[in-house]
Parts: sequence; C-alpha cells; structure tokens
Amino acid sequence: MALWTNTDAANGAPLQADTTGYGGNTPQVTANGDAYYGNTQISAFVENAALGIFGVSTNEQSSTSSGDGGTGVPPHAGWIIRKVGTGPIKSITANAGGHFVNAYINFSGGGGKAGSGQVHANAEIVINSEGDVKEVILGNTAGIYANTPIIENVYTSCHFTANTDTLEGKVDETRANAVFTITMGGRANRVQTETVVAMGSMVGDGSNAIFNLSDA
Repeated sequence: MALWTNTDAANGAPLQADTTGYGGNTPQVTANGDAYYGNTQISAFVENAALGIFGVSTNEQSSTSSGDGGTGVPPHAGWIIRKVGTGPIKSITANAGGHFVNAYINFSGGGGKAGSGQVHANAEIVINSEGDVKEVILGNTAGIYANTPIIENVYTSCHFTANTDTLEGKVDETRANAVFTITMGGRANRVQTETVVAMGSMVGDGSNAIFNLSDA
C-alpha cells in the first residue's frame, strides 16, 4: 500500500508525516497525514498555531510569493507541511494630533489566509480634554491572531459610531481624525513551510484554499 499519492486530496496525503519541530507530535498527526489535510484553523492540532498539510503542484509552487497574504513559499512542489504562527496585539498607537472620542474598538480579521480560530482582543480609546487620543488600553485579552487584524470600527456607549465626521471649526487646524497603528507580538505574521514529499507531478486542487491555482 502506497504511503501517499500525487493527488491533492485527503486520501492522497502521506500516511506518515514527520512534524517534529512544528509542535504537531501527536499520534493522530504523525501517523495519519489526512487528519490535518488542508487545515487552516488555529489550535485545531497545535495550541495557538495552524498546522496543515497541502498538495502543491509545480505551477502553484512557482507562482507563490512571499507577499501572498500569509500563504508561505514552499521550497519544492509536493506534499507541504505549513505552520502559521500566532501572537497577541502588543500595542496600539495613534498618529500625533489624532482626534477621536472615548470609545471601544471592534476588531475583525486576523485569522490568516483562509484561516479561522482567532481570538479577538478588546481595547479602549482614551482621549484628553482637547479630544486628542491620550492612549489605547488593551482590555482583558490582547487576542490570538495569525496576522494583524483591522480596526473595523468603534463603539461609544452602546451605539455603533463610525468615525467619519470632519473636524471643521477646531481651534487647531492641524488636527485630524485618528489613524491607529497595531503592533503585533509573538509569532503573528509568520508562516513556515517544509516539503515532506517532493514531487513535480501533483494533480488536483483539493486543498486550494491556500495554494489556489487550478491544476485539476
């Protein structure tokens, strides 16, 4: 019985795949590659990381670049182990002179490419008496993210408020609506790939949520 095939499908994944160094050293993973075939969910097999195996054709491998939104660049076509690191929000800062209101931040995204399982942070925007952003305070969780989340919007009291008002009539005309910068910690925005079975004849597209060129 073959230990793998060249078809990008769960039943073609390696029956035994060495995940030493990736943190997936459990019997269900090391003895059965299809258990984590195509996985992009954080903590499904490894706490605070997304570990999966993917079938990558020569076309897919050569077309992948470091800027593909967290895909990772396989060193060779074939069966690829992919590990996505995660981390919390380390800090949130506003531009100098940034003007806002006391509010709570609503985050979105951050699950990585085609991923899920992220834990969203909560944070509070605090302004001074002039309306300038004094600080942004992280709440009871800084979150767990594969990549930098975005600030979808903010809440003031119990009402959803979009920060779209202009600042006409302000004494200091250099003021502007605040623009926030998120700095991540841990291993967020880091993707590691390793070719465990090198082959140039991979066909099919079963795990194309990540390497999504059609090679059927």
